[in-house]
Amino acid sequence: MGWKMVFRGTSGNGQDTLKAWTTGVATSDTKPYDMKRSYTSHYRDSLLTTHWTALGVKLVKFALYKQSKEVGYIVFNGTGSDLTSWFDRTRVEDSSWSDLTATNAYNFFSIQGHDNGLHLERTFFINQQYGGCDADKGNVVVVEHDGDCNWDHQPRYPQFLYSDMNSADFWNRRQFGRDDFLAIFIYTGSQ
Repeated sequence: MGWKMVFRGTSGNGQDTLKAWTTGVATSDTKPYDMKRSYTSHYRDSLLTTHWTALGVKLVKFALYKQSKEVGYIVFNGTGSDLTSWFDRTRVEDSSWSDLTATNAYNFFSIQGHDNGLHLERTFFINQQYGGCDADKGNVVVVEHDGDCNWDHQPRYPQFLYSDMNSADFWNRRQFGRDDFLAIFIYTGSQ
């Protein structure tokens, strides 16, 4: 399939991932040659300055990379979506996590995620339950800065966490995978 990478978020580079995706703030439009580790700016394709619907997006792939290897992915139906609405549980077509489906229940499944305006900002957040830090369970999150739970405390920000099991896991109970990059690809059928 002809996927086109339109965004690559870099963990630990100190720049807000959500703002980089939605507005292009502090991004580079120079496409990375590979997925090797670096702490450079997030990459955002200049195509995204065009109205999303004008691109004719059919599918969107959200993928996580560690040491240049894809460690998790979700494919969404992008037809009729906009820059943020494609990241929705009802649009899930395929996923590397067995429990990440269009019919499963989540308390958060959005790009905006959970931001309480004070000390918590979890974006690109797919979470199945809250129940106090030890009972919080999910699949994927971008931790933009330090927060309330142990799993929010990271060595550098932003940090891209994912369950390295085949399903959601409890954030505080085990060491989640930390990836180096997250990438967003689009398929329009014309690539």
